[in-house]
Amino acid sequence: MFDPQRLLGQLLGDALGGQFGHRGKKRGGGMSFGTKAQLGIGALGIAMAAYEHYTSQRSQSAPQPMPAAPAPRPAAPVAAAMGMPSAPPPPPPSAFDPARLPPDQADAVLLVRAMIAAAAADGVIDAGERQRVLQRASTAGVDPETFAFLEAELAVPKSANDIGAMTRPGLTREAYAAAALAIDLDTESERRFLQTLGNALGLGEDDRIAIHQQIGG
Repeated sequence: MFDPQRLLGQLLGDALGGQFGHRGKKRGGGMSFGTKAQLGIGALGIAMAAYEHYTSQRSQSAPQPMPAAPAPRPAAPVAAAMGMPSAPPPPPPSAFDPARLPPDQADAVLLVRAMIAAAAADGVIDAGERQRVLQRASTAGVDPETFAFLEAELAVPKSANDIGAMTRPGLTREAYAAAALAIDLDTESERRFLQTLGNALGLGEDDRIAIHQQIGG
């Protein structure tokens, strides 16, 4: 069953451990997101707590079959050279339209999209990075529907302005925080992405500084 909250928790856990996007180090000295619970950024904390609870339960039970992460499709020039047809990336499944989801799931979808958008701040999520994200989702036991959603989003990440336009008024701080957690802000493209996202979300400079202080970066 489609479970974007669990996926969000898994991506947050990876981001905090330095294993998502372009992050190369742990966030906050390796503290779990749950220990920073009073961030004032509720949906992120809820997602992380739910995922940690699931992981704890799962570790006490027998391993379950998990969907295998597919091998990345060769880039168009490589595919052509190998005599393989070049196919466009899959569109996001219509079943995952946030307008058709309960509010908590719609919020989780938006925050996942914000993290993926930030990871693609340099303009691309390369095949190796995409494969690592999918493999970790597979290892975490993400269900096939949610896995398909993640794969589609990685293939066609949203822009900062897209995320701003999709975000409901009460979720702006969380969307910015989710994006900021996904990157290290050590490149100009990442800084420009967050600047654009903050503007699109209507967040002032004081709000942005406060969020960075809260998430430890």
